[in-house]
Amino acid sequence: MPSLPSVDVTLFVHNGAATVAEAIDSVLAQTWPNLTLTLIDDGSTDATPDILAAYAARDGRIRRKTNRRNGGAIGGFQRAFWFGDADFVMPKSADDLIAPDFIARAMDVLLAHPGTAMCHARGLVFRDGAAERPAYPAEHALHAVGEDPIARARQVMQHYTSSPSFWGVYRRTAVDQLSPIRFRAGWDHVVLAELALYGEIRHVPEPLYFRRDGGKPVLQLARASTEQGMRGVPLDDVLGELRWRTPLVTTAYAHLEAFAATRLDAAARATLMRLAGAVFRARWLPALRQEAAALRAQLPALTARLATLDPTLAHWLARGLADAVRGVETILPDEDFTAAQLEIAALAGDAQRRAAA
Repeated sequence: MPSLPSVDVTLFVHNGAATVAEAIDSVLAQTWPNLTLTLIDDGSTDATPDILAAYAARDGRIRRKTNRRNGGAIGGFQRAFWFGDADFVMPKSADDLIAPDFIARAMDVLLAHPGTAMCHARGLVFRDGAAERPAYPAEHALHAVGEDPIARARQVMQHYTSSPSFWGVYRRTAVDQLSPIRFRAGWDHVVLAELALYGEIRHVPEPLYFRRDGGKPVLQLARASTEQGMRGVPLDDVLGELRWRTPLVTTAYAHLEAFAATRLDAAARATLMRLAGAVFRARWLPALRQEAAALRAQLPALTARLATLDPTLAHWLARGLADAVRGVETILPDEDFTAAQLEIAALAGDAQRRAAA
């Protein structure tokens, strides 16, 4: 009898001593027999390393890795996708739990539909000590199927909302085709939209994924998705990424960045890039307008800093401002930031001339 395909769960944790044992137990209780668990300590300074070491010592299915610093969810997902030799991979947080048959039910779908790149399950929210466990709405589950990859990507862009549909079991041959994950707001949206180009996305209709405390505010997630956020650099640092200020615009623009680098032909890539802007304008237009207005209001203070900086810092801040403005103008073509762009370029040029004087 042939062996069942292997599944490697990569659980990454940073200072998660309060919850990680329960999360590990929910993985070890899975009914799918061909399972390994990779535990990644993401630079923890609490009791997490001792907890992981104790689990690894008593269960041969567990491998333990240590990162010297916190790479966050982006680093955890990237490592799950890039390393290991299992047929299927599942990134896993240290907060949330999964039902004992989560992986088995997802694998039933993946094996029945060889063209499926990922399968997840519906989710519900739980809070420690609370009896109520509200389920995520049924429409939060992703179902991007069919033979047309562009149509599947459109389905994801139109409907992806919440993380339970992100934490699934992924087919290795599909994730091998993904671009490296960028430090951008909405990076999970981008990963799923690109993944849909390489296979279908399906779900199990029952709630088998249990999310602790629900979601976080969009702006908080956007800040956490910047590289300086991972490194502990203040978000208003002059050398920091500025696009966290416009998280939905940045999410939409990040799709264009990813689609420009996909493995499809040039015509398909151009179609996807045009489609992304149209989809997100249809879906989020009022919020996109609000972000554009907020950035416009912040620009005078940000550009004023350019006049006070040395040339190297002025150049870097000018580049960051130009990137933020370019994202707004690309996603919202009727937003005119020409005057701001000219002022940014002029102030950066002044800094260069001061240096040469």
